[in-house]
Amino acid sequence: MNPKYVQLAGDALIPLCGFFLWEWSLYFILLFYFIDMIADEFFLHLKSNKIVKSQGAEYRSAWLKLGIVSFFSFLLSITLIHFSMMFIEPDINFKHEAIAFWNYEEMGVKQGVLLFPLVFVVGYMQFRMEFLLPGVFRKANIEMIWKKHVMALIAIIALSGFCLALSQFIILPELVYVLIVVVGTSAYKLRFN
Repeated sequence: MNPKYVQLAGDALIPLCGFFLWEWSLYFILLFYFIDMIADEFFLHLKSNKIVKSQGAEYRSAWLKLGIVSFFSFLLSITLIHFSMMFIEPDINFKHEAIAFWNYEEMGVKQGVLLFPLVFVVGYMQFRMEFLLPGVFRKANIEMIWKKHVMALIAIIALSGFCLALSQFIILPELVYVLIVVVGTSAYKLRFN
């Protein structure tokens, strides 16, 4: 079986199980995705650093420019998601939800203590196996790796904007938003990764 499909299924299964079995809220699931977005951003900088060291300093300006675009796209996506959540769930307390997410315990271990390191360890293993060991950094195009990432952020911004606009007229059940996030993320990864 292709490891890409296994990872894709796992990425979709965790938030769906969280919603249906562990009573995670929509925002709780979004926080799960935020960690993944932060890790993606971090590992793109590691990849860029390795490309610059391998292929030459002339790629440093592309890295800086695209890193800035990515950072502001990331901030805009997070902001739009939070504005959407204020309309979808007017009584939401972001601080309380974030603390509940961090302190959530499964099998006696706090999620925050386990999840952050786990996402970064898995990300590092993927970075090593798919980027370092095969020597992809020697021929990778720094603009292409950032372009894929920025396009994903633009898709998140568009979806967040759509949900924000939709929430001005109608509030859909939380399940619909969860399915939009999970199916949309899976479809995007299947198509572009």
